[in-house]
Amino acid sequence: MKIARSPLMLTLALALAFGTLSARSAEAHEGHDHEAMKKQEKKIDEALSALPSADQKLATAQRFCPIMTYDRLGSMGTPIKLTIEGKPVFLCCKACKEDAVKGGEKTLKTVAKLRDATETLAELPMNERVAIEAQKYCAVANTSFLGSMGKPIKLEIDGKPVYLCCDGCSKKAKADPAGTLAKAEELIKDGTLEGHDHNHAAHKH
Repeated sequence: MKIARSPLMLTLALALAFGTLSARSAEAHEGHDHEAMKKQEKKIDEALSALPSADQKLATAQRFCPIMTYDRLGSMGTPIKLTIEGKPVFLCCKACKEDAVKGGEKTLKTVAKLRDATETLAELPMNERVAIEAQKYCAVANTSFLGSMGKPIKLEIDGKPVYLCCDGCSKKAKADPAGTLAKAEELIKDGTLEGHDHNHAAHKH
């Protein structure tokens, strides 16, 4: 299943995360990026508004699908609600239902981590939040959601921001800066690929 994403929005998100735009270029595109983000947020708000008010709050707190973890709830229409072991779970689309049910307890743990991350990242400036959500996972502990263990640690490697889940990962990151940067870039690439191609078989996380 293909997901319609704006090429401009994806390009700017990557550029924002790794600082590849010059100050002048960023200024020139700022208005367009802002408008694209506003349109996307409006689309998501409209999709979430179709849910009952209590479910809207839960979906907003979860923010992302536990199966396609880079996909915002509402970006593919009204989220799908499941109950797993008596607890509510929201998915980006029907295609995720089988994997979510099969995952059971693992799915619930992912939802809990997503909610923790959402709560933490909500306190950060929008630009930083966009960059962190583009990377999504720690560049060292690659299955750890950024924000699920508190405010992410930010490093500058070759002039580019790289995010870690906690202080405990800093030593490893600094011991291999090139590898850490490469992994962060790979994580962002995974997110753009997941967004373009809703292929569960290829989903690594």
